[in-house]
Amino acid sequence: MDHLKLQPLTEINLEMEINTPSIYRVGYELTGFFECDMDELYKYIHIIGKKETVYLKNLHPEKKEEILEKYFSYPYPFIVVSQDAEIDEVFLKIASEKKKQVFRSPLKTTETVRELKFYLQSKLSQEVILEDYMFMEVYGVGVLITGYQDAKVGVTIELLERGHKIITDDNLIVKKFSMSELRGMNRFNKNLPDSHFFLLNKDNTKIDITTHFGIKGTRASKRIDLIINLEKWNEKKFYDRLGLDEVYEKILDVPITSVTLPVRKGRNLAVIVEAAAMNHRLKKMGVNSAEFFWNESKKIIRENKKKKERQGLDTRKRLPLEEFIKHFSLEVVSGEDFVQDKDIFTTGIHRPSLALSGYFDMYDEEGYNGVQIFSEIEFNFLEKLPLQQRLDNLEKYLNYNFPVLILTRDAEIPKYFYDIIEEKRIVLCRSNYKKVAQLMAQYNSYLENYFSHEISMHGVFLELYGFGVLLTGKSGIGKSETALELIHRGHRLVADDLVKFIKTSNGEVVGKAAKLPYFMEVRGLGIIDIKALYGLGAIRISKKLDAIIELQELKTEEYLTSVNYLSTMTSVLDLPFYKAMLYISSGRNAAAMVEIAVMNLMAKKLGHDPERAYKEGMERLTEEEREILKI
Repeated sequence: MDHLKLQPLTEINLEMEINTPSIYRVGYELTGFFECDMDELYKYIHIIGKKETVYLKNLHPEKKEEILEKYFSYPYPFIVVSQDAEIDEVFLKIASEKKKQVFRSPLKTTETVRELKFYLQSKLSQEVILEDYMFMEVYGVGVLITGYQDAKVGVTIELLERGHKIITDDNLIVKKFSMSELRGMNRFNKNLPDSHFFLLNKDNTKIDITTHFGIKGTRASKRIDLIINLEKWNEKKFYDRLGLDEVYEKILDVPITSVTLPVRKGRNLAVIVEAAAMNHRLKKMGVNSAEFFWNESKKIIRENKKKKERQGLDTRKRLPLEEFIKHFSLEVVSGEDFVQDKDIFTTGIHRPSLALSGYFDMYDEEGYNGVQIFSEIEFNFLEKLPLQQRLDNLEKYLNYNFPVLILTRDAEIPKYFYDIIEEKRIVLCRSNYKKVAQLMAQYNSYLENYFSHEISMHGVFLELYGFGVLLTGKSGIGKSETALELIHRGHRLVADDLVKFIKTSNGEVVGKAAKLPYFMEVRGLGIIDIKALYGLGAIRISKKLDAIIELQELKTEEYLTSVNYLSTMTSVLDLPFYKAMLYISSGRNAAAMVEIAVMNLMAKKLGHDPERAYKEGMERLTEEEREILKI
């Protein structure tokens, strides 16, 4: 006890051994209540502070002696009283009679608990030496990296370059501090000022981490939170693409979350490890992105099934009225029970001026069976009609199967109109717009886009430097990892995996997520939520398409190859778009290559063609200059 500077207050047994790091602050026992099955009364070290001694002081002397007699009869190792605890002679007398060891701490109660717990855990905890592991701190998460040796060293160096910390490589000691906590530390003493951290390379050479990355890139110890297994890519093996099932590995009987990441060309492992660490933190905060994605996907499947059942053989494209109301925050005035049974089939938006006068010749055409708009003008017109004609015209008009009638913000509903609406079971809503022209423009633009031509394409859709760029390529080429790196560099995600493109009324092709936005699938890690991991600045709901970049695997061993950035064109919804082919291999930074391709597009948009400028420059060279350059 010299380390903690505890002062003995009763006779002590120097041969006594402490076998448990567990500490218990005395409570119910001082009231006379003893739970005999509690380990705390048999194995734990007891702490008594000021609050407990003040309570004992106010007890009747006989009651106090009775309680202490029973309390000191249990075989817990010893008692530590804090600096501010007021113990009296009776307490020490009974403790001595029961041969119970009592020590005085130089610290207050909370400080005593903290220091004693830390000291005992460091001395009594179980420990094991682990080989073939790297131990890193990534965004505050203790990550054990094991598996494929080349990838393990490479990802460690890249993580260090990104500002994360290393605890140790093969010199790892793991200590068990509690039933649920393990700490990893370097086997060598890193408290010395001239002690450096080293990383053993595959050729047994040492990389001096302290010299290369500074002391900021190191830590002496850290709690272990996550294990990442790196393995060579196996085309026949199934790798987790959802991340619903938690996998654990046990170290000293403590379960640690484990993730297996396949390694192949084009996969930026450092980015994936960072995402895994952030996703682990998110789960600890109670947010499971994969589970949320799965539940929302099941809802979409159920809704789609209901839509198919409702529409039967009618294959026309439809917009559920519920979705339209939600998008424009409409107030449902009447017919709320029928909203889910209504669909919009056309982009038509109409004011029933002629219909209210009794002219219905065009209303049998589908284009006139769309959204209907009512304002003060329509109601004023109705008021000028004879009562019977007004009611007859309204009766006939409202017999048409309109999906919804929408009022402008200031339109007041006459009672006769409201009664007929309720009788016909028509959905009546009120808009936030006051002017009819503004209302119709907003609704028409939305409906035109919704019912426009569309196509779904596989890939990752991003915004880079203001340009909408679709990354395509075969499964496993590294699209998601490249996108993650680009997001890390400040670019934004629009959609991953399946992107829905529509041709708008102004002739642009706009893309957005076909299903749930903001989520990304990373093979081995599962579904991650980009919005939650990187913030709102890392996402966009939709974006105009400007270019397509196809990632392909580099088949040759040559590092440098000729690539004509954006020199070809492709067609999406009958409109032409630039397209580039980028060849991915280990040693090539795919994200940087994508950025260059997009910047090259920006230059072309501004009228500068680097390919043409290069050719023109070559043509201007003299024979003497060509000879010097060996061209």
